[in-house]
Amino acid sequence: MVLGAPPTHHHEVHILTSSFQFSGELETVGDTFGYVDDAARECLSLHDARLAPLTPGNPMKGLHRPLIVVQRPQVAFLYFASAETRESIRLLTRKEPLVAYTPVAVCCGNFHITAEARVRDFIETVAGYFIPVTDAQIFPLVDLPAPFPLQVDLLLLGRDQIQTYHPA
Repeated sequence: MVLGAPPTHHHEVHILTSSFQFSGELETVGDTFGYVDDAARECLSLHDARLAPLTPGNPMKGLHRPLIVVQRPQVAFLYFASAETRESIRLLTRKEPLVAYTPVAVCCGNFHITAEARVRDFIETVAGYFIPVTDAQIFPLVDLPAPFPLQVDLLLLGRDQIQTYHPA
């Protein structure tokens, strides 16, 4: 019996960092959430990617490239455009309604955390990088150069980008 490599997938995504807005096809191998949340993974590859700066007056108006690599610790928000992809992400059953503040936007929604975590220190118990947030609303703190979904059923929030948070 010959074992093959896990399948490679491309998912349409929208990403916000504190400096840029990206969109394109995110390449994953195997389980989508497991791939992007893998502690060993520092970068995410976007194919057919578009990038636009968030800094007002930036002379770079944006660009389109066949491949752009995004440093995962810089990702504040990651949204999968496909409902099928979002539905494939397994969530923890405990949900806490929270408001989180990042450098680029405020996020309100149900944060999926472990059963034993206390709200006041749940970030310290998050095993991976991304925190799934359901019934999420995003309130940008800057003018976004391109459309970004602001009210969604599920998005991934970068743990390291959370500056402060409180119960909703």
